Amino acid sequence: LEYWNCVFTQYDGQEDGTLAELPTKNIDTGMGLERMAAIMQGVQSNYETDVLRSLVAVGERLAGVTYGENAETDLSLRIIADHSRAVTFMIADGILPSNEGRGYVLRRLLRRAIMKAHLIGIEGHFLNEYVDEIVRLMGDVYPEIVENRELERKLIMAEEERFGATLRQGQAYLEDALGKLEGTTLAGEEAFTLHDTYGFPVEVTQEIAEGRGIAVDMEGFEAAMEAQRERARAAGAKDAEAAWSTYGGIYADLLKEFGPTEFVGYAATAAETKVIAILREGERVERLEAGQTGELLLAATPFYAEMGGEVGDTGIIESGDDHVYVLDTTAPEKGLFVHAVRSDEGTIAVGNTVVAKVDANRRAAIERNHTGTHILHAALRKVLGDHVKQAGSYVGPDRLRFDFTHFEAMTPEQIAKVEREANMHIMSATPTTIYETSLEEARAAGVTGLFGEKYGDVVRVVEAGDFSRELCGGCHVHNTSEIGLMKITTETSVGANVRRIEAVTSYGALAYLDKVEAELKETAALLRVPMFDVSERTAANAKAMKEMQQKAKRAKSMVSDDMFADLLSQVQDAPAGYPVIIARTEVRDGGQMRNMWDVVKSRMSEPGALVVAGVNDGKPVLMAAGTDEAVAKGFNAGALIKAMGPAIQGGGGGKPTMAQAGGKNPEGIDDALEIARNMIL
Repeated sequence: LEYWNCVFTQYDGQEDGTLAELPTKNIDTGMGLERMAAIMQGVQSNYETDVLRSLVAVGERLAGVTYGENAETDLSLRIIADHSRAVTFMIADGILPSNEGRGYVLRRLLRRAIMKAHLIGIEGHFLNEYVDEIVRLMGDVYPEIVENRELERKLIMAEEERFGATLRQGQAYLEDALGKLEGTTLAGEEAFTLHDTYGFPVEVTQEIAEGRGIAVDMEGFEAAMEAQRERARAAGAKDAEAAWSTYGGIYADLLKEFGPTEFVGYAATAAETKVIAILREGERVERLEAGQTGELLLAATPFYAEMGGEVGDTGIIESGDDHVYVLDTTAPEKGLFVHAVRSDEGTIAVGNTVVAKVDANRRAAIERNHTGTHILHAALRKVLGDHVKQAGSYVGPDRLRFDFTHFEAMTPEQIAKVEREANMHIMSATPTTIYETSLEEARAAGVTGLFGEKYGDVVRVVEAGDFSRELCGGCHVHNTSEIGLMKITTETSVGANVRRIEAVTSYGALAYLDKVEAELKETAALLRVPMFDVSERTAANAKAMKEMQQKAKRAKSMVSDDMFADLLSQVQDAPAGYPVIIARTEVRDGGQMRNMWDVVKSRMSEPGALVVAGVNDGKPVLMAAGTDEAVAKGFNAGALIKAMGPAIQGGGGGKPTMAQAGGKNPEGIDDALEIARNMIL
């Protein structure tokens, strides 16, 4: 038995196949804890050690199988045991299922465990039973899995529910494909459709197919996968080419020529500077005339360029009596600030000394919303848990939008609690502190950053007391009290395990509350009650309306019963030996007639037929229907309707068991019914 093998790690394998020497070499002994446990406990596999064997036992109990009797079943039991433990610790570490990065690994582990469980007969919600056992076994050593137990439970159940629906759809597709299969090989395109559309792992498709004695064309599958990759690469290249060719890479040339733009907007919203380049329709020009639009580069600028979710500044650039309006500020190349401008009057030329003035009121509104997103983020983490991470944002002068990782919709109580928490810190009038430090020191201090974001060695930290500390390059208030008030307006889903909150602050929050109050006052006036009695009166009105609807439904039911009683009283015996009703009745549409036949058929003493006529919106409608027994004795709904149709100046058709017709002449209904009587009786 080999139990301790040494690996001398010396090289770093490159993508091109070459081996680069590692700066620090090491020896990996391969002697892990579970391998030691297997030796000490005298078993032949890690899965037979006390910890993993107890998880295998959970699968035995749920599936009603015995470990060691079937190799395929044993493999599934081991995979579920291993993956359930990995999933538990990943979630406790703050990772949520997603379509990229660590979240993608978690989702694949979850789905593979669910799929393997399904193959051995475990269905529905089951993974939390494994987690309960993991917490029992390891919770005293790893308290984080105990502390995050509720998060683990809810997230796993949500993923089981989501993938369960996908699994059912994929299996239905696979069953259909296998049922239609001619031969013993499933086409690679079919396997790819299952993978691409239904999230069905190809190895599972192989397992199910092989169980039926069917192979999967893996070459065809790989070809379809590669074709998709080519399409993605081509689309990406096209987008990149379009972005590059817009101005022929001129921004990169400008950055190389002038270097990064000096941003002075943290300290001031106005600055004297110099025009160093002008673009018009992608071409460098010397001046911008009145009535023209273009782009300006300044030696230094107080205008913040759109980045990190914060929109670009607007304002005005003045040169003596001449000026241009700044419509937006962007950074098409990192560090290069470009001002989109419009000249209504006057001329701006390269080399002009200008005064650049940011729209200060708009900037102040943006700053309030940006600091507001930081405080909102901290409040969400406090209320929902540390698994909450920023997944995107928008910070404008009118509102803020914050996307974050979370596995379910927030309850109204949670939203209210987050809002209260955020406003408590806003109204505490805490000064914000902004400073630069090394990335290493920021991480050591627990500063919040975006996972996967590329930061430089020196980072900018924005603090709002001890409550919020984030890496951020945006513009912020000096004191939280400047935000005034935050009001959450919506909470919605934007994808699997990603939620979105939209909110307003300061004047935007005041305008929102004014609108809500106006709506409430208007509603109160319509209901003729005080403003704060609206909900009570609305509830009372809704209750009264429901009672009236129930009364109307009962009355309608009584009328319907009377109608059916009247119809059934007109039953006659056809000479061919079946009961039949030929009558005129009230009718709204053809669907009501069909429902009428269902009721009459169920109430007839023996299988028979029905021929009815009525008027709907001034137009005559006919229907004939019969049971199979009546048809066998000669009843033919289609023939009847064909004969009756001319009497109402219309026509229709159908089968012997049911047919309908419409017409133009309601006065011909009695003649149509008489034709039916002559044909049947």
